[in-house]
Amino acid sequence: MDAVTLRGLFFLVLLCVVSCGGDSQSSPPTVSEQEQLSRSYSITLPQEIVSDDTIILTVNASNNSNPQKVTVESWSTSLEASLNIVNTSEGKFSFIAPQVRKRTSFSITANLVNEAGTKFNVSAQSLILPSKPNLIVIFTDDQGYADIGAHNIVNDINTPNIDKLAANGVLFSNGYITAPQCTPSRAGMVTGVYQQRFGVDDNRYTPIPENVVTMGDRYSDLGYTTGMVGKWHLEIDQNSKPWFKENFPDTPISEFNPGRLSSSLKERYYPSSKGYKYNYFGYANRYWANYDLKGNQTQLGWISNSDYRLDVVSDAATQFIDINHDEPFYLHVAHYAPHVPLEATEDYLSLFPEQSSNRRRYALAMMYAVDAGVGSIVSKLEEYGILENTIIAFISDNGAPIGLDFTDAPITEKEAWNGSLNAPLLGEKGMLTDGGIKVPFIVHWPEKLQSNTVIDEPVISLDVLYSAIKRAGASETVLSELDGVDIFPTQGFDKSALMNRPLFWRFWNQSAVRLGNYKYLKMGAEHEFLFDMASDEAVSRNLISDMPDKAEELKSLYEAWNVEMYRQPQQNALNSQEREWLSFYLTP
Repeated sequence: MDAVTLRGLFFLVLLCVVSCGGDSQSSPPTVSEQEQLSRSYSITLPQEIVSDDTIILTVNASNNSNPQKVTVESWSTSLEASLNIVNTSEGKFSFIAPQVRKRTSFSITANLVNEAGTKFNVSAQSLILPSKPNLIVIFTDDQGYADIGAHNIVNDINTPNIDKLAANGVLFSNGYITAPQCTPSRAGMVTGVYQQRFGVDDNRYTPIPENVVTMGDRYSDLGYTTGMVGKWHLEIDQNSKPWFKENFPDTPISEFNPGRLSSSLKERYYPSSKGYKYNYFGYANRYWANYDLKGNQTQLGWISNSDYRLDVVSDAATQFIDINHDEPFYLHVAHYAPHVPLEATEDYLSLFPEQSSNRRRYALAMMYAVDAGVGSIVSKLEEYGILENTIIAFISDNGAPIGLDFTDAPITEKEAWNGSLNAPLLGEKGMLTDGGIKVPFIVHWPEKLQSNTVIDEPVISLDVLYSAIKRAGASETVLSELDGVDIFPTQGFDKSALMNRPLFWRFWNQSAVRLGNYKYLKMGAEHEFLFDMASDEAVSRNLISDMPDKAEELKSLYEAWNVEMYRQPQQNALNSQEREWLSFYLTP
């Protein structure tokens, strides 16, 4: 290589060094004007917002030393629904949070332009919480107080899914129903008021009056989708003789036969005419329905389904959720169990091979089938991400009938012990002692109600309906028409107030009232009892002579309540069944 070539290479290298700044590091990238502006502004937005609330947001200059005037050209969001964002004042905007069915994260972006015409955008993120919780009432039939594992009373019951509701929710250890019999307790559970107010005192007084407002009606008014699956027991049936005499006074009562009445007349008392949009109502083999168990909506009418009655109700409940999970809903699920006739599939019976009583074995299998249904309902809610936004109440309609002595009669016999247990409570279905009206009572609402909570203060089924519809947005006018109180242990809840609120019962020739720890019971004209329910002796010691003033206080509360009711029965003489109960359970 000659000298001229070497000098040329030297100058070329020198030129490269000078042009590269004399080192190996590259220059920092140029920040665009749009990026600089985006970094200089921000959106102030709450980290969590609630559906239907009015939300205020602001566009702020992050660097206030030299802010420029900017204008919002448009807004965009990651939500499927568009947001109607309006300018309320300089830099301040508002919108109504859209309704969502589950916790939903989203972003919101302001598309801005400054005075120089440069366009840029800024974004913020937030979380929308649903404002309308779903409600599912799971209402069993003649299930005694002992027969959920969460009560830890008997060791043969197997209800893992129900127990999980209690472990992750609230167990009410003194939870009552409004009557010790099917029809009246169900009338209370679908209206939220004492059923005596509209005359459904006992099973004789079907059907439910047409003018009664149900929870189906009330939830429909709030924009909810409503459904009822399983046992209704508020239609015209063989017990409806008083109704027939009133409505057909010129026809001899001997000619009363529900099967001879017109379909259009009977339909007026079905749940489909009482505020419940989706129906799969029935007991076994035959159901009044407007959708099938594959999720298809059908024409309302009777259908046949010979599958096991408890699985049918559970499947109907999960199909309802499949159809309606995108909207707020209220669903009443009424399993016909462990009420007689005792029936179970071999799959369920095989889980309980070792039982001294065959009736107990069938009852255990039936309650396990109900529990499996509870599990499928919870799984379906989890599948759609709406479990956290769903209130689930699990309650029995009354205590178990035990026939005094738990006789293990043949399965074919209906009027006998149903295999369920009320232990350690005194009495049974039909009585106003706790064995007839104190029942399994659980409320589950994840993240809203603290898990593994036990409330010992007395509550009644009407309270669940009041508490739930209050969260659904019911007005004070609606709430004032209900007989319950708020029992959900959320912020500000004072459970001690429950000790000062009386609970009332009236059935056949019995009446009762509980206030705090004291319960007054009257059977017929002559037999009065006062019990300290917090005492170890409880109903084994009658305090009527020891505490006459307390007895009179409770009796006066009852009389003031009773005068408001539709009927004023004499209740002087006990019937033969009540006399038998009185002799067996309450008098030596």
